[in-house]
Amino acid sequence: SEGVKLTSFYVAQAVCSASRAALLTGCYPNRVGILGALGPKSTIGIHSNEMTIAEVLKQRGYATAIYGKWHLGHHEKFLPPNHGFDDYFGLPYSNDMWPKHPEAAPGAYPELPLIAGTKVVDQNPDQTQLVTWYAERAVKFIAANKDKPFFLYVPHAMPHVPLYVSDKHRGKSAAGLYGDVIEEIDWSVGQILAALKEHGLDENTLVIFTSDN
Repeated sequence: SEGVKLTSFYVAQAVCSASRAALLTGCYPNRVGILGALGPKSTIGIHSNEMTIAEVLKQRGYATAIYGKWHLGHHEKFLPPNHGFDDYFGLPYSNDMWPKHPEAAPGAYPELPLIAGTKVVDQNPDQTQLVTWYAERAVKFIAANKDKPFFLYVPHAMPHVPLYVSDKHRGKSAAGLYGDVIEEIDWSVGQILAALKEHGLDENTLVIFTSDN
């Protein structure tokens, strides 16, 4: 009732890293050289010459943050703080790229890092808390930057498998674990919208909810 629903909208490619490269640069992923899904053994990432939406907005005085899955290169030079984001907290690639992958051979994946800024702050983090952690940081970012323009990017790992949900939403939906996960994502969006309203920003903020691929 407050916006528009786009029912025939397509992303540039149907895979993680490529779709995010297009979303953040406005370019076809093939042109910027990001194809498929980059993993922990990848040596490439988003090039320093590419201009992300965060870099464009920083030039206009915006505060910028990303809380969630990056997937455009996990080496330090590729991480969000080096591509226009003031703050970053999340996973550098897909949440299944870790030692607990059910179909991967032992040793196929290293420990899954949780990164704050450019530093690893945890290994194989509790994935039941990811949606909550990202939502909490998003709400704090809005409060801290309510008096100036900001760009907040919240790319949840869920509902990418493996699926995890916190205790507060486990078993609450009528659609099993997947339904619980979707309801928790919905809760996180509600937290963000409530924060915008609390600080009087809801009538002056563009909110876009989309699937990456």
